[in-house]
Amino acid sequence: MLCGNSDDHGRNHAAFITDDEMLALTPAYDLCPQARSGASAYDLAMAYGEDGRREARLASLVDTAHLYLLDRPEAEDVVAHLVESIREHWTEVCDLAHLTTVERDAFWGRQFMNPAVLS
Repeated sequence: MLCGNSDDHGRNHAAFITDDEMLALTPAYDLCPQARSGASAYDLAMAYGEDGRREARLASLVDTAHLYLLDRPEAEDVVAHLVESIREHWTEVCDLAHLTTVERDAFWGRQFMNPAVLS
């Protein structure tokens, strides 16, 4: 949601095998930011709630935390960490990708950190 990846589907997930031979989801996999105009966010391809919820809004996602064995404060902490990580590393990642100022400005607030998703 935070990077505008609405191309989510069952094959866009991967796992690591941990030292104790358990599976752990990778932090990110096959991200493909989709074009958005202004402060709009689209529904996701995969539902994440019991009611078939697909809206790309963090508040709605946090509301479903219990389905993923998280309580609300834990889910809010995860979201806050992700938001802070994107903000903290934005410039570094854009530099690594050799994005121009125009490209950075076009991505920020649309694909990445879209206000509609943050609401």
